[in-house]
Amino acid sequence: MAFWGREDIQRALACRDVADLLRLFLDTFAHCTQTQLALLTQHDRSDISNWIRGVRQGRVSDIEVLTRIADGLQMPDQARLLLGLAPTNPEALRTAQHDRSPRPTEQAEPARGVKVAICGSRAHDTDASVINAAIRCLARLVMSNGYQVSHGPVGVGIEVVTYIADQYRPPEIAQAFGLFGHRNVIHDAEYVLVLGGAAGTQTEIDLALAVGKKVIPLPGSGGTARRFYHRAAQDPRLRSWISEQDFTALNVTTDPAEDFVRIVEQLITNEHGDLT
Repeated sequence: MAFWGREDIQRALACRDVADLLRLFLDTFAHCTQTQLALLTQHDRSDISNWIRGVRQGRVSDIEVLTRIADGLQMPDQARLLLGLAPTNPEALRTAQHDRSPRPTEQAEPARGVKVAICGSRAHDTDASVINAAIRCLARLVMSNGYQVSHGPVGVGIEVVTYIADQYRPPEIAQAFGLFGHRNVIHDAEYVLVLGGAAGTQTEIDLALAVGKKVIPLPGSGGTARRFYHRAAQDPRLRSWISEQDFTALNVTTDPAEDFVRIVEQLITNEHGDLT
């Protein structure tokens, strides 16, 4: 929210100066590339490059273009209004504008329903036994903590939800619907859990990093998860939110699935408190 409250950002929004907005976004979030920005906002990379270089008209009036940018950058409603777009949650916005501070007698409720995306697949270079074990462990983790899970139409995520439906039989799960589009899978999640995977999973990781999601790989599952772990080991910016001890523990284990779930639960609990 601090980014969207900056004076230079609000000026760019009010003027609908997309070129200036994207330049400021890339300057602020140095790990985000023009390619990732193109994926997030559903534009060709050449469009992003032309805006950044000043080749393309910076001020935009096309509502469809502005909406794709607002959705891709996950603009809060105040920013959307400055851009001339409708808020995504008008009622919440009205409430926030009416009373921005809690009353003295009110106490904040504990965070509940933490949103996690489960990404990955059984690609050729993954470890099926680790993924099988992780599916069982993640199902238990989700059920015991009440996490909200997003996932694609195929892959490990929907296997976890299917396992929950078959083994735990919660009454609220009658059908499982996967989200189409890599951006949609990670859009609402705070944490992105990665198991195995191939090129599509890497796209989800790149999109998640571009908007500040917390990516937690299970390197023992192989595939993209392992490759990202080693990449993050070389680039601390990709894991700045996690301690060195916890990051190392993800890859030093005799029981990869159980230890992965234990670390994930501890990381979320440290940030949100006990949700049970």
